[in-house]
Parts: sequence; structure tokens; C-alpha cells
Amino acid sequence: MIFQRAFIQELRGLAGGVFAVLLTIVVTSALIRTLGRAAAGRTDTELALPLIVLSSLTSLGILVSLTAYVAVLMVFTRAWKDSEMVVWMASGQSLRTWVSPVLRFVWPFALTVAGFTFVLTPWSYQQVDLLRTQFETRSDDQRVSPGTFIESQGGRIVFFGEVAEDTGKSLGLVFLRVLRDSQEAVALAASGALEKDDEGQAWLVLNQGTRTDLHLDSLEVRKMSFDSYRVASDRAPPTVVSQVPLKASQLPALWDQASAGNPAAWGEIAARLGLPLLCLVMPLLAIPLAVTNPRLGRSFQLLLGLLAYVLVTNLLALSHAWITQGRLPFSVGIWLVPGMVLGVAVALVWARQSLIRGPVDWIWLQTRRIRSS
Repeated sequence: MIFQRAFIQELRGLAGGVFAVLLTIVVTSALIRTLGRAAAGRTDTELALPLIVLSSLTSLGILVSLTAYVAVLMVFTRAWKDSEMVVWMASGQSLRTWVSPVLRFVWPFALTVAGFTFVLTPWSYQQVDLLRTQFETRSDDQRVSPGTFIESQGGRIVFFGEVAEDTGKSLGLVFLRVLRDSQEAVALAASGALEKDDEGQAWLVLNQGTRTDLHLDSLEVRKMSFDSYRVASDRAPPTVVSQVPLKASQLPALWDQASAGNPAAWGEIAARLGLPLLCLVMPLLAIPLAVTNPRLGRSFQLLLGLLAYVLVTNLLALSHAWITQGRLPFSVGIWLVPGMVLGVAVALVWARQSLIRGPVDWIWLQTRRIRSS
């Protein structure tokens, strides 16, 4: 029908705007989080952009699912507010006729969410884990960055270097603190650089500075000047090949672990299947949730719809946790929350359609028919 096709076009147009807003929020939060880690020295500034992109990619499945739900909810609340749905209901139609158009609009989103959760999201988690492992296993000479405090040898050496004004120098003013046994040494130098010897050992070389030694037991202080001062830095720790996290595992590897009796793998599979199923059933729930009085605003319906989505996602996470813990079978847990949502949606559509107002009226009507027969 023309009316339904116009609604689907409106849904598609609004979905683009909703997705853009949600993506902006996710990218901004990832930017703030990553820059905070970089400022604290827990990640490299050169890795900030890749980490922001990869962190945003891990959230695309949730964003697309939420986009489909919010778009349906907003379009129907707008239609009720503008009395378009009142005209539709007065023409003898019901809310059930909107199920098919909404499903036609939603199924591409569900397929996209499935592609993200099964392929893109695990790959993104794998790349994030790889970048963080490479950062944690770097040697001191690879971690040195002007304007950043660097710890070495378990915190016994603290190093800070400024940006060099002379482009021929690696670092400008350098601060160095070395703690060994009962002696603490603090050195200040006009410039510094990192060098490697023939054996590959990295050395921190300080030029034209002073060194102050403090014996912690006797509190004896000794001060000296130097033209050149060298301190050995840590080598890169050996790379430890750890087990791939379940979130970063592709479906074949997950299936092998689940077949071997790992309940955590079953929980991860349920989490990846649950999001596309949620993308299919939540827009159906938005149809009756959007029903409102045209004289009233639609803010309450939008708030109610968002609270319903938060509640359902928490229930979904709870069911996945139960599957991971072995407290709930996979065959039951995968359908439990989507089935509940679908049941609530059917009950609300049934209760709010024009011919039958609710289950009590239906029971009373059936009772009258039995008595009359």
C-alpha cells in the first residue's frame, strides 16, 4: 500500500540520522577513553587512531540494532502524535497490519548485525588485543616519547625528556632518577639520546649535566658534573603467545571449543546470535509501545521505549551469563529473551488493536459464545 511504502521510506530516512548520531557518540567516547590512556602512558599516541577506529567497529552491531528499534519507535510515535494512526485505525485497520512492513524494513538490519557480530567484531577485538600486546612488549627505546614519563626496570628508573629545540638532537632537557639498593641518583642533562651497541643493548645517553647521589642509610649527598652519562635500559620482554580471547575468536574456533564442552564458548555463541534476534523482535515491540494519545507529547513513549530496550539487553546479558556458567542450556537460553519480547509484543498488539481491547474482553467474549451455544 502507498501509505505503508511512505512509512518505510520515512523509516529508512530516519534510520540514517539516528545511526549517525549514535556513531558520533560512540566515536567521541572512544576518543576520550583512548586519549586518556595515551596521556597516562598506557598506550602509544601513534596507536590512538587505530584503537579509536577498532573500538568503534566493535560497537557497530549494537548501534545498528538500536538504530532499527529507535527508528521504528520514533516514526510510530510521530504518526500517533499527528493523528495519522488514528485515521488508519478509524478506517478499519489494526496494528497487526504493520507487522509485515516493519519486518521488511528490519530484516536487512538483522543480517547486517549478524555479519558484524560474527565477522567484523571478533576481528576488531583481535586487532585491539594484538596492538596492546605489541605495546606492552616494547623495549624502552621504542617507548621513549618526548614529554612523557617512562618507567624502566620495574620502576627503579624513571626517565623524562623534553622536545629538543635543535633538530639534530633526540631529546632536549632530560630528567633521570635511578634507584639501586640503598642509593638514589638524580641526574639532569641538557640533552639526551638513545643508542644501541653492537649486541643490541639500548643505552640512555645524557650529555652535559649534573648528577646527585643520595645514600638512603647515611643520608650522605654527593654531587658531580658529567659530559656524558650512560644508563642501560630494559630490553623488550619476550612475546608470550596467549590464548585468543573468546570475543576475538571466529565462529569455527568457537564451535570447536563449544563442542569440546566449554560452556563459555556456548555463552559467546549465544551472545552473537542474540543480537540479530533482538534486532528482529524489538521493532515489533516498538509498534504497540508507540501507541499514545495525540493530545499528549511523545516524550513519555520514547523514554518508555528506551527503558524497555535497556531492560531487554540486560536480560539478554543475564541469559548469556547463565549459559556461560552452565546454569541454562544453550537451546533454551538462545530463545528465552527474544521469545519473551515477541510474546509481550503480541500481547500488547492484541490488547491495543481496535476490535479486541484486551485479554479480559476476549475471555468475556468467549464465555458469552459458549453460553449462547
